[in-house]
Amino acid sequence: MIKNFIKILSLILIFIALGAGGAYLFFEKTGFGKTGEAPSVVGKSVTEASELLNKRKLSLSVKEQSYDNDIPEGHIIKQLVEPGTRLKAGSELEVIVSRGKGRGKGPAQGMFSTPSFEGQLFDEAKLTLANLEIKLGKVTWVHSDNVEKGAIVAQRPLPGSAGISEINLLVSLGPYDVFYKCPSFVNMTIDDARILAGKLGIKLIEQDEGVKVVSQKPGAGEVVRKGDPVEVTLGRGRMWF
Repeated sequence: MIKNFIKILSLILIFIALGAGGAYLFFEKTGFGKTGEAPSVVGKSVTEASELLNKRKLSLSVKEQSYDNDIPEGHIIKQLVEPGTRLKAGSELEVIVSRGKGRGKGPAQGMFSTPSFEGQLFDEAKLTLANLEIKLGKVTWVHSDNVEKGAIVAQRPLPGSAGISEINLLVSLGPYDVFYKCPSFVNMTIDDARILAGKLGIKLIEQDEGVKVVSQKPGAGEVVRKGDPVEVTLGRGRMWF
């Protein structure tokens, strides 16, 4: 009776530990709930500030634009959160942007340099555009071998353009799917099979132990896609006497 109780209690503790470990990994990977210090962005251009904040999983929000005789046009006059303040990931940092020299200081509808969105995830770029009050224009999805799926390949107008109200984006669909007939791995040494699979972009799933491939699934000649797994069973292979 006591042994059974101890066994059940041990299982409960193991499940609790696994759950805590899984939660820790989830929070570490997603950054959910993390906090970081707000950087100083005063004097920086909108482009520089936006890129700096994106690296810290924060976003820039232009609260207003104002004439200023000292701060160049498109640069930040003031930030409404003090540098060093702890912010949660995903938070906005509100700023006031210079309109350049004008008739004294005060709010004004002005222009600032467009930040670079290239390489940034589309969803993150949409949030930044909303904060900058720039309208999202035409979005074209294209395949790319160099830019990850969902990230921005190019933008028009180009980064640094001033006074834009709308922007068009080219977004990556990732690389094209490549299909071909699965080769025969049977009777190959596992080293040769690995080399061939690597060249074709096939993921080998190795079962059992041995130096040669004795069977495979899917079979030779079946259509597979680059990146698909092929399960191979290992053994000693065909023996000759």
